[in-house]
Amino acid sequence: MSGIRGVRLLSDFDWSFNPKILRGKVMEFIETQWLKTPCNLILIGPSGVGKTHIASALCYDGVLKGKQTIFLSLFDLTGKLTKARSVYNLIDYYAKVPVLCLDELGYVLPSREHADHLFQIISKRSEVGTTLVTTNLIPSQWGKMFDSVTASAILDRLTMNGTFITLEGSSYRKKNKATP
Repeated sequence: MSGIRGVRLLSDFDWSFNPKILRGKVMEFIETQWLKTPCNLILIGPSGVGKTHIASALCYDGVLKGKQTIFLSLFDLTGKLTKARSVYNLIDYYAKVPVLCLDELGYVLPSREHADHLFQIISKRSEVGTTLVTTNLIPSQWGKMFDSVTASAILDRLTMNGTFITLEGSSYRKKNKATP
């Protein structure tokens, strides 16, 4: 029900593959009261550096500790909003979930209406629940995804009690590719 696609653990993460990934910053976030006190974690970096692995592992940890957790991509969220009988009920549902992870912001360009819905979700949960976001875009590029007013408003809410961590390095997926 959480939407987590396959169990990922932080203990399985290969921190040595990309030494530029700030393990200390991730562990510092984990040691906060992130499951008890609403806060935000935004993981920024190119494809394949481990953003989704880390976010998924955090969500799995939340589930194990008894917290309701929803993990979904922006693509899936926009699809659910499109198909919802009551968009307002769906917005309220996502606004109230204790831990919400929005994966892959920046890979899908939401419509203006979907961007407004996402803003409502983020705004309503800003002091209520923990929000995890993975994105390939640095904050100054969020205007490519949303209009500048919406991007600024979403970032403003995520910045409140928020931690932004940039992950750099090569794609982990390339490491596992067999050479011909």
